[in-house]
Amino acid sequence: MFKKLFLGTTEINFKVLGGKFYKIFIVEAVLFIAVIVGSLTGLLNMNLSVDFTGGTTYQLDTPYTDEDISDILSNTILEVSRYQTFENSNTIIFRAVESTQDNETQFLNYLSNKFDVVTNEIEFQRVGPTFGQDITEKGIRALVIFLTLIALLISLRYEYRYSLIALAALLHDLLLTFSIYVLIGLEITPSTVIALLTILGYSLYDTVILFDKLKDTQKSFKISNLTSDVLNKTFNEVLMRSINTSLTSAIPIISIIVIGNFLGIEGNLADFAIPLLIGIVSGTYSSIFVTVPFLSKIIKSN
Repeated sequence: MFKKLFLGTTEINFKVLGGKFYKIFIVEAVLFIAVIVGSLTGLLNMNLSVDFTGGTTYQLDTPYTDEDISDILSNTILEVSRYQTFENSNTIIFRAVESTQDNETQFLNYLSNKFDVVTNEIEFQRVGPTFGQDITEKGIRALVIFLTLIALLISLRYEYRYSLIALAALLHDLLLTFSIYVLIGLEITPSTVIALLTILGYSLYDTVILFDKLKDTQKSFKISNLTSDVLNKTFNEVLMRSINTSLTSAIPIISIIVIGNFLGIEGNLADFAIPLLIGIVSGTYSSIFVTVPFLSKIIKSN
């Protein structure tokens, strides 16, 4: 089986498989809607960073232990959303949610007593949500323009139904990544938003390549309409290519996460690399198992 997969000579009936995965897609869509509704109504926690919600940061230079960090994370004065340390350095940064001035002052004194550091040596800064809001607004604006242009280009290159399928696969990848973040409780930062926008390009690239291969196969069959034979031949040939593309893209990103964790700078890198990794895996899945069900419907309508 692996040899056939590697050579692109598998004989999977994607026409039949499409009907089964169409039902799975409907279930996924319902789950995505449930997660979105749950996050908007507060039933599910959307863990937004201080860049979106506002908050405070505390930076100090002092020796510390893992037990010290655990104590601070479990303190009852102020909720600490995350911390950041650096390799070969005593610098540590704590980020806390927005609170009252009294709580912020109490937490500052708590850090001072905990590490025996005068308060003047602790860099304290209030962070407003403006930065996160700006990125969100620009991201949504760019997303609308991007999707509109892509839909037009795909419609001109292939047909309008192909553009709808590509957008469905793209939205699947974005909503899957968002749902994982909400359900697991990972922190959503501006870097996460940038990674989500990066996923758009990867998802569409993989899908459009498949569409182009479908068009070439139709030419080899000397037919103008999509048929079961064209669908099966195309996807059996490109299945291994999609898997290899995903693996070669995922390995460097996994390396970034591992190296970042080793160097103690995982906060900045992970915010970008983790959603990108999820999006790449999801993009490979959707380019086959989201596009196939809809392409199967096109065959039925021809």
